Amino acid sequence: MTSEDFKETRTNSALAIVLGVLMILLGIAAIAEPFIATIAITIVFSWTLIIAGIVRIVHAFQSRHKRGFWTTLVVGILYVIGGILLISNIFGAALSLTLAFGFIIFIEGVLEVIAASQMRRDPNWGWVLFSGIMAIILGILILYQWPVSTVWVLGVFVGINFLLTGLWMIMLSLASRSLPDYRARV
Repeated sequence: MTSEDFKETRTNSALAIVLGVLMILLGIAAIAEPFIATIAITIVFSWTLIIAGIVRIVHAFQSRHKRGFWTTLVVGILYVIGGILLISNIFGAALSLTLAFGFIIFIEGVLEVIAASQMRRDPNWGWVLFSGIMAIILGILILYQWPVSTVWVLGVFVGINFLLTGLWMIMLSLASRSLPDYRARV
């Protein structure tokens, strides 16, 4: 790495620290108010579907003379319809997303346990097994408590994710700030 690269890394680390702090604050807020965070996540997801559908429809018409026009158009229309249906019934959408999330976590856990059993000879395979077992338990808890879990699951999980993302952003940025000084001494 050149000295300009180190300088750029150091300059960008300040922005990453600010973003990391913002992520931590958003994470704490989502954990503190999981119901509001769940509703916000559902609204963002709904609008994302609508915008993605519009983009696909525009793309379909821009490439209408190519193969796949109709499938791209239909998928775009389905995205828009799905987004509108979700945004028109936020609580129903939150229920559906939580149910889907519970099944996805459960299936992920089962697949991780299977993967761990196939890699028993590899070092640290136990971490994959542990992760799979925990995902299975978590999926069962979400599904067992559904629909009551809808009130908190998405908000708490996204909050934890934001919190951890903010922490690693700050930690990596702080580490990169000391890197140029260390490299200069070597």
